[in-house]
Amino acid sequence: MNVIHKIDSTVSKYNMLQTGDTVAVGVSGGKDSMLLLNYLLIKKEELNLKLIVLNVEHGIRGEDSVKDSEFVRAFCESKDVEFHMLKINAPLEAKECGLGTEEYSRNRRYEFFASFNADKIATAHSMSDNAETLIFRLVRGTSLKGMCGIPPVRDNIIRPLIECSSEEIIEGCKELNISYVTDKSNFDNDYSRNKIRNEIIPLLESLNPQAQKAISRFSQSASLDEAYLREIAKKSLGDTLSVNELKFLNPSILKRAIEMYAEGFGVTLDEVHLNGVCELLNKQGKHQIKGTLFAFSDGEKLCFYVDNNCETVFNIQTETVKYDGAFNKSKHSFFCDSEKISGEVFVRSRQEGDSITLANRNCTKSLKKLYNELKIPAYKRNSIPVICDNEGVIGVYGYALSERVKADKNTKDILIINIQTEDKLNEG
Repeated sequence: MNVIHKIDSTVSKYNMLQTGDTVAVGVSGGKDSMLLLNYLLIKKEELNLKLIVLNVEHGIRGEDSVKDSEFVRAFCESKDVEFHMLKINAPLEAKECGLGTEEYSRNRRYEFFASFNADKIATAHSMSDNAETLIFRLVRGTSLKGMCGIPPVRDNIIRPLIECSSEEIIEGCKELNISYVTDKSNFDNDYSRNKIRNEIIPLLESLNPQAQKAISRFSQSASLDEAYLREIAKKSLGDTLSVNELKFLNPSILKRAIEMYAEGFGVTLDEVHLNGVCELLNKQGKHQIKGTLFAFSDGEKLCFYVDNNCETVFNIQTETVKYDGAFNKSKHSFFCDSEKISGEVFVRSRQEGDSITLANRNCTKSLKKLYNELKIPAYKRNSIPVICDNEGVIGVYGYALSERVKADKNTKDILIINIQTEDKLNEG
């Protein structure tokens, strides 16, 4: 079976594509994503697909990263495929947000992908990526849920290469004469994932040449078991959770019930917060989960709620610089044309009725609708800085810029805003 037939089989098995779909494809320029893009180009006419290629330049690998993005752009131009690129400075922006670079980069990628409202978002995760993920999670400590690995389909995200190994992808690129770029950092074994890919998986394959397939089968089995346990736990859910009923649940089902309840608030509980919530089954009180989100028990019912007395404090730094060739857009989460600002600039939490005319999007959205589209959890929304001037909203920090104040070819001076947030609980 050649690689195209194998991908066809995966797409069919998981019902990934329908006729007429608009598909946003994440393409880095590497072998996996270039094979995925070429596969979708092959299927484009047969399924009447509209393809949108999305590339993120993370600002991590200097000129190499820029060249990779330009490689993807040139390929799309040669095939007359719509192309969009997002430039970020992941290390700097992640530090400002208090996140790891990998987590921040992933969040920005998927926010970027989701902003195009495509029917499907296609990513190039492979069987090898899945094996690396499972090994990485196992050695760091995980649950059965973590061992489910990378799902073939999640919401509208599809992964057509998930049953292809790296070796099969390389062979497929050779057969189809597909050009791609190679990220030199993939060979640096100081990175944990690279060490797994370059050293640990080959060692496992010396014990079993089909190790990756065996890991994939285990992942599928774990997914079936997890789905069954979650179905049982789901029966315990309601608007609130009965403390007495929860106490009699098997610990495995108990934790899943609480996890699923938290997911309804857009929160994934880590082990520390999960245990903190479980402790409320034996006492009255509250447990702060994240930001303004709390769990509360009165001894009879357990519930989650957003505490509006938990005020977000914005620490703001501003700087005005010349808009010239030395200005690096990718280093800043928010900047605008300083001369287009009306009156004073200030930062606050969102308010009812806030809206923004999105730069380069030719549309106006309420912040409520924008946050829904970006799938921002309810508990997090009040802590996102909204940047305003005397006429209204000019930006949502880290997410959106107003068309009214965006920089253009006539811009002389740029206002840069950097913001850090902290949650402060008001006891009054």
